[in-house]
Amino acid sequence: MRIPEKEKREILEYCAVNIAAIVGDYLPLKPQGRSLAGCCPFHGEKTPSFSVSPERGTWHCFGSCSEGGDAAKFIMKMEGINFNEALVKLAARGGITIPGAGETKEEKERKALLSVLAKAGKFFRDCLAADTNGGKAYVESRLTPEMVDVFGIGFAPKNDGKALLNHLKKHGVSEEIAEKAGLIRKGDDGSYRDVFWGGRVIFPIRNKGGYIIGFAGRRIDGESKFKYVNSPETPLYKKYSALFGLDQADFSTGEVFVVEGYIDLMAMWSAGIRNVVAACGTAFTEEHVVTLKKYGVRRLNLMFDGDAAGIKATQRTASLAFEQGIKAVVYSLPDEHDPDSFLKSGGNMNNITAISSFEYLEKSGIELSGTMRELYRLERLERAMLYVASKSSAVAGLLKKRGNLDELFSQEGLAQLQEVLQQD
Repeated sequence: MRIPEKEKREILEYCAVNIAAIVGDYLPLKPQGRSLAGCCPFHGEKTPSFSVSPERGTWHCFGSCSEGGDAAKFIMKMEGINFNEALVKLAARGGITIPGAGETKEEKERKALLSVLAKAGKFFRDCLAADTNGGKAYVESRLTPEMVDVFGIGFAPKNDGKALLNHLKKHGVSEEIAEKAGLIRKGDDGSYRDVFWGGRVIFPIRNKGGYIIGFAGRRIDGESKFKYVNSPETPLYKKYSALFGLDQADFSTGEVFVVEGYIDLMAMWSAGIRNVVAACGTAFTEEHVVTLKKYGVRRLNLMFDGDAAGIKATQRTASLAFEQGIKAVVYSLPDEHDPDSFLKSGGNMNNITAISSFEYLEKSGIELSGTMRELYRLERLERAMLYVASKSSAVAGLLKKRGNLDELFSQEGLAQLQEVLQQD
């Protein structure tokens, strides 16, 4: 099957951006400098020599096989298929349509779900634009027009709970596929009703490719019992791994801010902070960490609310980061502030004290295990070494040459460091 050049370019661009996640589906990867490392799947080894570079969109084995390439070549080797077959497989993963390509049952269902979710997203945006039930006034009081446009914010009107259901029926969407997409649910009387209704601001949840996989709805008055309603679990939406803002997040620095709320995230995005994500109506989980590590994230900047619940969430997530082998730094907000209120009150990010997760846990009165204490010691040593490198071009040059601190602190690296310091 011939793949048109336009679609081929789109697939390869998707591969380059998502190579860490693609390779991470096949083998565990751990941060190593600006890259990710793991044991090469193409030859037996115990010491990791396989490297993935999210910046370059490539992988390479520095071991005996010396293989390397892009995500398409990786899939070719792993699956034993040709280039075109690899592109078809990757297109399905990224939700990219290839004209004339045959589709599996799963691929057809995935496309149908993405299509109905896109229709729902447009319906909610149109309701907001039409100012149904006064949704516009609330949105304009909290969000800028740019936020609304970039994040596709919408509104679920107050009604009998069947506005979206009726809209989708008019567009030929069956109740079965709408229910599977998490947009409607069957009541006790056997009839279907919208999941999102009653006057709620709608936040679309997207995958990294920008496709809507679910929604969150926030009430604008006190009439509803629940402040937020979130999509139920579906074939596309898994709440314990889904992240709001994933499609807009820039992971090129290897670090990401983690916040609690949708509006918190948009406030930070509006302030120019583009490496930020938020959990979707749940605590930050192990699955969230795994998702971020697939995109090359090596450090979490925790910036939760300054209230008691936010402090508890920070402590829990800092401990989780340690368990998952990822560095975490805590940005403590003033009492009773969240990122949105802090920034809107004129707060400056540069004025927030950032401390390591180990130091934060210790100050919180949480006893550190022996392993955590050792990692805390190594972290302080790393900070000291980076400070020395900032003051000495010779040390900075040696650090660059060795590639990372692990190499610098090897027997050979320490001997070179001693020599450089004596000369300095």
